[in-house]
Amino acid sequence: MNGKIKTVAILGGGPTACTLAILLVRKGIRTAIFYVPKQATLLVGESTVPAIVPILRLLGVEDEVRGYSELKPGATVNMSPTQNFYFHFDRINNGLPGYAYNVPRDRFDATLLNAARKAGVKIIEAAAKPEKIPGTDKIKLSDESLAATENYFSGQPDLIVDATGRLRLLPKLLGIAGREGGRKDTALFAHVDRALLDFKGHVHSTRLDHGWSWRIPLPGRVSVGIVIPSEHLPRFGATKEERYDNLLKQDSVLSKVAGDSKRLTPVMEHANYQLVSERIVGDGWVLVGDTAGFIDPVFSSGLLIGMQGAVMLAKTIQKGSPRDFQRYQEQVMRHLKIWHGIVDSFYDGQLFNAAVVGENLKKKYSLFFKMFPYFENNFGRIFTGAASNSPFHIGVMRKFIHWSAEKEDHTTMEIH
Repeated sequence: MNGKIKTVAILGGGPTACTLAILLVRKGIRTAIFYVPKQATLLVGESTVPAIVPILRLLGVEDEVRGYSELKPGATVNMSPTQNFYFHFDRINNGLPGYAYNVPRDRFDATLLNAARKAGVKIIEAAAKPEKIPGTDKIKLSDESLAATENYFSGQPDLIVDATGRLRLLPKLLGIAGREGGRKDTALFAHVDRALLDFKGHVHSTRLDHGWSWRIPLPGRVSVGIVIPSEHLPRFGATKEERYDNLLKQDSVLSKVAGDSKRLTPVMEHANYQLVSERIVGDGWVLVGDTAGFIDPVFSSGLLIGMQGAVMLAKTIQKGSPRDFQRYQEQVMRHLKIWHGIVDSFYDGQLFNAAVVGENLKKKYSLFFKMFPYFENNFGRIFTGAASNSPFHIGVMRKFIHWSAEKEDHTTMEIH
């Protein structure tokens, strides 16, 4: 990328794409979104974190989102019947709002797409068809795709952004490999009419007999997801519906919190949540959001990484130099690596083992924690998104996690 970028084509119409498009047109950059309306109303990413709220305000959509969402005042993690961890956002000193939202994704996505349209983004309801230019690392829009823009760009756009998520349109076209995570899990999720909650509005992450589950309260229903090692699935049935319904009734934990619930929707299924592209910047193209890398549904990190990445990319495009794009790639890669580490420490039990050790230290040295509340707030700052990309805060957490693993047996909290 050399010179000023004046025109941008974004492939995909999800929250990340719309966030980027709105910020670009505000700076006078002609921006078009290519997207095919989604058929499915259920999408992973129904729970946000407080760091998303300032972005919603920046886009001018918070009031609308509040009107149809469930207020999320915190998060609960159930590791065992006797080990539960509660994060109340208004008790975390991080400069962010003391709340977030659990959002029906079909309405949330529609809100952001409509906001993009109102801002002046050209919305093209068609799948973009990019083509690789032989012998180069460059791509272009096909003649058919250019025709669909009705000469909006007066030729090829200066930059093509892939925000197609797990479709990974440009990486597949260019042969860009992705680094997979070590786990081979399958996620099954649906909406049910009710489920038990420790706190109203909290998203619940709960350790199961095998794997873990999320419970996300939404208006009039609860999203219940099950993330389980794939080898365990056949014993629960032949179809995804059979497996989901039987897991709710047969898992020793789920049977207590959702065993009597009625499923309101079809079951959605996804496999392997951990994949990061080896490159996310090239000659006239760039990746953002889940296309660059997706981690895991735990801790509601997907929308956070995607929408923060969109804000970062908008600033990068305005500057436009190769060095700025290289810096964008480095920052996104670092953020994804950080979240991979957090997720790994959740699965191997070290993360909440550190929380237990921290609670014991707090009881023993209560005066110290009163004088230096920073230590108590550090985890909260990371999981609300306030410091999830801060090398210093992440470094403090990593050191404490490793130190704690030597003090207590973390394997009792491992996710199998």
